[in-house]
Amino acid sequence: MNVTYPHMGYLTIPVYNMLSNLGIKVIEAPPITKRTVELGSLYSPESVCLPYKITMGNFIESIEKGADTLLTVCGSGKCRLGFYNTVQKIALAEKKPLQLHTINISENVLVNLYRLLRTLAPNASRVSIAQNIAMTLKTLKALDKINDAKNHYGALTEDADMIINTYHRGMQQLGNCHTFREINETCQHIIGDMDTATTVLAPPPVKIGLIGEFYLLLEPYVNHQLEDSLIKQGVEVKKFVYTGDWAYSQAILHTLGLYNEETSYLKEARPYLNYHVGGDGLKSVGNALWCAKNQFDGIIHIYPFSCMPEVVAQYALKNIARDYNIPILSLSIDEHASDVGITTRIEAFVDCLKRK
Repeated sequence: MNVTYPHMGYLTIPVYNMLSNLGIKVIEAPPITKRTVELGSLYSPESVCLPYKITMGNFIESIEKGADTLLTVCGSGKCRLGFYNTVQKIALAEKKPLQLHTINISENVLVNLYRLLRTLAPNASRVSIAQNIAMTLKTLKALDKINDAKNHYGALTEDADMIINTYHRGMQQLGNCHTFREINETCQHIIGDMDTATTVLAPPPVKIGLIGEFYLLLEPYVNHQLEDSLIKQGVEVKKFVYTGDWAYSQAILHTLGLYNEETSYLKEARPYLNYHVGGDGLKSVGNALWCAKNQFDGIIHIYPFSCMPEVVAQYALKNIARDYNIPILSLSIDEHASDVGITTRIEAFVDCLKRK
């Protein structure tokens, strides 16, 4: 059994460690490239969203390397993520016999993950599985912290590349940690290095909030390195979607009945959106309203072309932009989007905010 899974930002770092520590043979998908996108598009429905096509490309390239067991997620609601697993399984089964295991994120994530690991690693003890799940969540939370620190400190230094390089070094170091203490110490050390390299600027940097669809916010290749591009232009970036925060909320807090994502964001999005529209649409509106109320200079809304929840959210976002006089740039991304086109629009938006 050779297990693989799609890329999504730094999620692959702790997931690889968790599976390997349990004795599961992992074949990681190659880094996302133009070939990944082309392969995924070739074997996908034409009108389906970009995350589907790229995860499809990840699977195909992994199968070429010998993978025969695929891991993915699905969820109920109006987002097309709900049928990814079924449609991809049918299409990929034509290439070779495969097993596809799915974690339903609309149900109890912690229980579903535990059951999946028991299936993939039948010889692993329950204690070992529980420990590796805990380490994965802890590592993800630490990765969230250094990513957030990069987006903050990167705008407060003249050498943004140094902050970005420190962040990437931190990701590698966290991937090699084996205890909670090592994770905490490494995280503090990396953030301390970033803090040491910063200065207080006058006037303060432009502040931009990033909102939109989950996958595009988390995968740098797909969003055309949006965060780093903004940092290098002297922009302080606030992102609201983090893998560790989401995993911790869904796996721990939701399981204990202490958190309900839909109810939480419904309160934040009112009165501009009063119902769940699927995907991250409600979250986008709630986060945009928070930025508007907290004196952000602008908002960038990024989503896959044809993503229905985010298209619905756009109507509310236009009203927020009007009522609070806050500029919002919407970027609709598909496989045809170019680095030059995206970069040009971002640079023009930042220039306008700086002049304002």
